[in-house]
Amino acid sequence: MKTELEKVIEGHNLTFDEAYNVMYSIMSGNENNSKIASLLTALKIKGETSEEVAGFVKAMREKVIKIKCENERVIDVCGTGGDGSGTFNISTAVSFVVAGAGVNVAKHGNRSISSKSGSSDVLHELGVDVQLNPALSEKALNEIGIAFLFAPLYHPAMKHVAPIRKELEFRSIFNILGPLTNPAGVKRQLIGTFNDDVARLMTDAIRLLEMEKVSFLCTSNRFDEITLTDTTKVYEVNHDNSMYFYTLSNENFGYPKATLEQLQGGSAKENAEIIYKVFTGETVGAAYEVVVANAAMALKTSGISDDLLECKQIAEDSIKSGATLKKLNELKEFGEKHK
Repeated sequence: MKTELEKVIEGHNLTFDEAYNVMYSIMSGNENNSKIASLLTALKIKGETSEEVAGFVKAMREKVIKIKCENERVIDVCGTGGDGSGTFNISTAVSFVVAGAGVNVAKHGNRSISSKSGSSDVLHELGVDVQLNPALSEKALNEIGIAFLFAPLYHPAMKHVAPIRKELEFRSIFNILGPLTNPAGVKRQLIGTFNDDVARLMTDAIRLLEMEKVSFLCTSNRFDEITLTDTTKVYEVNHDNSMYFYTLSNENFGYPKATLEQLQGGSAKENAEIIYKVFTGETVGAAYEVVVANAAMALKTSGISDDLLECKQIAEDSIKSGATLKKLNELKEFGEKHK
């Protein structure tokens, strides 16, 4: 990796193949900590390119423990995290709404990084076994239609960089790579990003990888979800590499404008309570509407319909019919059964 490291330090970009080879070597445990830290820092200073991101992703995908989904329309709903918004776990709630609508969801997630409650934290509070082994998660994904893929169980090669990432204390390229390395090999994704630059970078990188449809979201150049508080930018990439950019607001969903205060979460337990009340119909208003809006966007990305308002109706029906809550209960029962 010496040549590639020197190249990046001098401010030059890596090619797709160079990036792939470097990451493959890192994930194989062939590089020492100082070199890896130097590379991550130099990339941060230089600015990562789409070819570098795509090359890194290819290597990480080859190292991940894979599971299979029989439904080719399987989707993941996740974000880069680190937006500091303090909202409840919206994408986690959305996953069950989408599954309730009949679309398989391979939810790739981890513990909290910058918030009080990561996806695995809130799911644990909801009674879901977040540490099912890959074989059982594959079974849940195909039989129930939803599975939570706890990142540390599927990315053993990340042990080579985990302590370095922690010591560096800045957002590295791995914040971008994580959402693009789903163990189920999903071809459709709804990904939230923490700023426009990251959204554009990931959009360009996806076009170098084989994906069916991916939608990137960024609200107010800060939030990695549709919040209905302000305009959300959407970058949509399709299987033919065509890219569409458009904006969404609360008006596109027929909902009133929300305030950030209405979406605030707290501890994992508090967030679990918010989500559960949305699922049972006890909570209406902004929290419910934000979950539906993001679920509608996920359903559109899944290919169930290109009409956003139709997708909104499908999402609302998933909650009101009890299908969303049923998926949560089925996943809970599955975990209890296989303890």
